[in-house]
Amino acid sequence: MIETTLSTVHGACPHDCYDTCGLQMDVDPDAGRIVRIGPDPLQPLTRNFLCLKVNRYLERLYHPDRVLYPLKRVGEKGAGDFVRVSWEDALADIASRLQDIAARFGGEAVLPYSFAGNMGILAGESLDARFFHAIGASRLERTICTAASGAALDWVYGTRLGPDPEVIPQSRFILLWGTNPMATNVHEIPLLEEARAAGAEIWTIDPLRTETARRYAPHLMPRPGTDLGLALGLGRELLQRGWVDRASIAENARGLDAYEAAADPWTLSRTAQTTGIPERVLSDLVEHLAQTRPLLFRTGYGVQRQRQAARTVWAISALSVLTGSFRDVGGGHLLTNSGAFMLNQEALSRPDLMKRPTRRLNMVELGRLLTDLTEEPPIKALVVYNSNPAATAPDQRAVLRGLRRPDLMVVVHEQMLTDTARYADYVLPAAMAMETLDLHTSYWHRYVQLARPGTDPAGEAVSNPEFFRRLARAMGLTHPALYDDDETLIRTALMVQHPWMAGITWEALSENPVAKVRLPADVRVFVDTPIPTADGRFHLDPLPVRELDSEEDDARYPLYFISPSVRESIKSSFANVKSLQAHRPVPELLVAPADLERFGIRSGQWVRVFNQRGSTRLLAVESDVPPPGTVVSYAVRWNDEAGGSNINQLTGGELSDAGGGATFYSARVAIAALSENRQATGGGS
Repeated sequence: MIETTLSTVHGACPHDCYDTCGLQMDVDPDAGRIVRIGPDPLQPLTRNFLCLKVNRYLERLYHPDRVLYPLKRVGEKGAGDFVRVSWEDALADIASRLQDIAARFGGEAVLPYSFAGNMGILAGESLDARFFHAIGASRLERTICTAASGAALDWVYGTRLGPDPEVIPQSRFILLWGTNPMATNVHEIPLLEEARAAGAEIWTIDPLRTETARRYAPHLMPRPGTDLGLALGLGRELLQRGWVDRASIAENARGLDAYEAAADPWTLSRTAQTTGIPERVLSDLVEHLAQTRPLLFRTGYGVQRQRQAARTVWAISALSVLTGSFRDVGGGHLLTNSGAFMLNQEALSRPDLMKRPTRRLNMVELGRLLTDLTEEPPIKALVVYNSNPAATAPDQRAVLRGLRRPDLMVVVHEQMLTDTARYADYVLPAAMAMETLDLHTSYWHRYVQLARPGTDPAGEAVSNPEFFRRLARAMGLTHPALYDDDETLIRTALMVQHPWMAGITWEALSENPVAKVRLPADVRVFVDTPIPTADGRFHLDPLPVRELDSEEDDARYPLYFISPSVRESIKSSFANVKSLQAHRPVPELLVAPADLERFGIRSGQWVRVFNQRGSTRLLAVESDVPPPGTVVSYAVRWNDEAGGSNINQLTGGELSDAGGGATFYSARVAIAALSENRQATGGGS
């Protein structure tokens, strides 16, 4: 018997995760199949392991439920009844209907909806953007995850850039604030362990007792939504004790007086009372911030999924300036490194293809946009890719009501028959990242990766760029930019004159598919590089924010509701992978023992979780993860597991104070036991 020699191909994990792992795909050339997906040592931070999810990626790649052919709806919207059709017939009908909508209502009646289901540069915003610019569609503001923190970072630092994670082992005091790397950033854990082995103290700030909080103590548990007060209280105390270098601050920053005015009400006593953290613990933390170097603030995106999101990240960023932590290698404020990648985004997305600027619509408000037909023009066509808004968007009840509209054409380019796909008029099969050519960056580390396909797309699936090439052709669009091939798109993205991107070209990546930007790890951002604000100084004065309605306690909904990420999934992307489902077979609600007793509920009992927006059905589980007064359900399950709903029935479409971000963690709920009959039928809304 002759053994088949496997070939190896470098790929990159496309999912919405800090790590953006390098993958090594072993391919059986005779079968034309990928037979193994493992870590690629070419990407240093991936090391020799992958996360729980990607270790099971073959199960997803060759899942029996993959959409392999174009499908046309024949039943009611949401029922999931489709028949197979040809690409030619599907595109002809879609193109005809889009042309009719544009003629009757204008191009802005068409709304693209996508996010980070595939974070490849080509898959994310290349030919899709060009296509929608060319037809004059509405522009989607992709704000649901990071916009609020981005607004704050841009305000304080002038960029979304932090220290290189590869210098974490040099830190000696690390404050993990609103981040749970044990679940969402597993390749940071070895770096934290190296720092701890070298003598670093690592503290955690999180309202929940996460896996990370169990590993790194002391653990400070502020009440949900009080991080802003906590940060201002710490800053005020540093100033009161004279533990800041005012001369250095005056040289490098503006707005100290305005900052002091904002922080002044936050005495240590008030901060302790508001956050629930004892005053002596706060005092101890202030001493660590003042006296231990290098000092690293490692902030996660969890702190900005609330109403005062941008102000919170501003206040934490201000602490890094007050303490001067940025002056040390291994110190500073690490939330993101997305600003390290100087790609030619304008040439890639081609806004010049718009005949005139079109309106911008915020994705957080999708429910309102689909149901408020007084918008001018109303949304008449929704084209969804890289996203599953029927499950992941807030204000789910409104989103689903909008998707059911008979006059709304819904086109979904997708890999599985997701919640959103079930409402589509047409579902077009989408290739997975392991089947496509793309370029990948990261929002944590500083590596660029060229990912090559390990195999051809399954069935008749196509990549996102190819989908929009076909749609452009069906609509008779003639601009040559709508038909650039993938190599040309990658070359375009890399056509930049910036020292950090020097030598990172198509040719170089073809030889070595992993390249680090030319920004050495030991470069101190904002010391060895300029502060890129307009005036070259940090901005400590509070960033402008919109006025928020007062948030009064509502006795009907006494529990804070938090829906964080969990290690078994990334939002809804792995929801039907059975080996991962086995870890959490049903949608759960984690409840503190005191709250189970308070509401007369048993652990293991199905409950209705509800508020003014909607309701869903979850299994109550006794847990020490949430403190009393807070309940937790991990995001996010497909809707069929709870009778047609999930936890986003409970979250609202209200925007954050700046940046237009989502406010998932500002929800309040009540819970009630379900009868046996309601348990059997789902209990969803």
